[in-house]
Amino acid sequence: MKKNEFCKYIPKGYLHFDKKRFFNLKTESYVKSPEKIATHNFYPFIRYVSRYDKYNEQTTDIIDSRPRPINSKKRPIMYASHIDNFIYRYYGDELNKYYNRWVENNDIDTNVIAYRSKPEKRGNSNIEYAAKVINEIQKFQSSFILIGDFKSYFDTLDHNKLKHNVCEVLNVKRLPADWFKVFRSVTKFSYYNKRVISKYCGSDKKLKQKKQKSYFNSPAEFRKFKAIYPIQVNRNACGIPQGTAISAILSNVYSIYFDVHIKKLVDKHGGVYRRYSDDFIVILPSENKGQILTDEQFRKIEQQIYSLVDMEKLTIEREKTNIYQYNQGLITNLKTEKEDKIDYLGFVFDGINVEMRGKSPYKFYRNAYKLIEKAKKVQRKRNLPKIPYRKKLYRLYTDWGINKGLYGNFISYAMRSQNSFDKISPNTNNLMMQQIKNRKKKLEKALGYKISIKKGE
Repeated sequence: MKKNEFCKYIPKGYLHFDKKRFFNLKTESYVKSPEKIATHNFYPFIRYVSRYDKYNEQTTDIIDSRPRPINSKKRPIMYASHIDNFIYRYYGDELNKYYNRWVENNDIDTNVIAYRSKPEKRGNSNIEYAAKVINEIQKFQSSFILIGDFKSYFDTLDHNKLKHNVCEVLNVKRLPADWFKVFRSVTKFSYYNKRVISKYCGSDKKLKQKKQKSYFNSPAEFRKFKAIYPIQVNRNACGIPQGTAISAILSNVYSIYFDVHIKKLVDKHGGVYRRYSDDFIVILPSENKGQILTDEQFRKIEQQIYSLVDMEKLTIEREKTNIYQYNQGLITNLKTEKEDKIDYLGFVFDGINVEMRGKSPYKFYRNAYKLIEKAKKVQRKRNLPKIPYRKKLYRLYTDWGINKGLYGNFISYAMRSQNSFDKISPNTNNLMMQQIKNRKKKLEKALGYKISIKKGE
């Protein structure tokens, strides 16, 4: 096994129904054996709900005059047992290889930009992809733009269509026994809610303190639990769990024909099509080879796109699909007929200026202030001479942490965004670093002292 391949198979540290294991020769031999996988009994997934804040650009908070959270959006996440996770990783990587060949052969390699494990695409992220798209808009000088997203993408993937597309990508008429076993485990999947497990077994923190390696020490204990709490099973003809190592590539495989059809439609008008997971954007120049694209013609193309969505058994909320016209530095929302901004992959473009989406710097300052507030409370309670959590505070919220860890901190992200946009989209006014320009002064004001980081701090 190659070194870089091993790096992708790092064991997870969470508790599950089986014990943590490493991707050693024994595990590798098992995972890569079609005969063993064809008879493998997959464990139930563990499900929890991830919550994140939605923001309203019209309401502001006292911090940096940025949007504040108005409600929480929920996303169900499932994670596999340790052995199952390795199986999904291996089969996901294998499927990705076949998928890469398929999209190259069908001329959509550059159109699908999310979840691509391909050497030449590594190092690219939402930053680079957003910069390229915004640069394309700016280069056209005048264009029509449609931005849509699929509703409940992972939850609505039709099993029969998904199976058909997997066969197409693998170039087989029928799924081999091992592939069918893996496919069935993520379509007719079973799971337990995390809160049920915690209620029965106790918190993960307490279990780890007891040096427990899994939720149950024996199959008999697990059977006793299952007798009290029946396994939940997906009995629908659609949906795959979000969060597994194979879910992302399956979602790409599901949309292969949608991507092909949209690409052909857009190419007729000399435009650009990109899909990033469940988000897609279509950009059509107002003039192509002497042919003028009118508003009426663009509306007909919009309806063609909706028809393709329906044909490929995808779901889109038409009222939430945004359509715009860009003309010489001005973006107009064609639904409201008012001046507007394009929000794409975490960046906002008003026709001239590009900024990080408002919630990004807002969350940066909000989390910094929350940590400072917590540190001050601990300092007062314990009567400490210095504020605690200084190292964490400086690492996450000052320039000292820019090169710490694998990815640095949010300031690193802003710097990378600024540099990438300046390189890829040089004719837009890129304001990422301007958005966090006074970060040191704001933190010092909240702390009540000047930040001076000593070596070893």
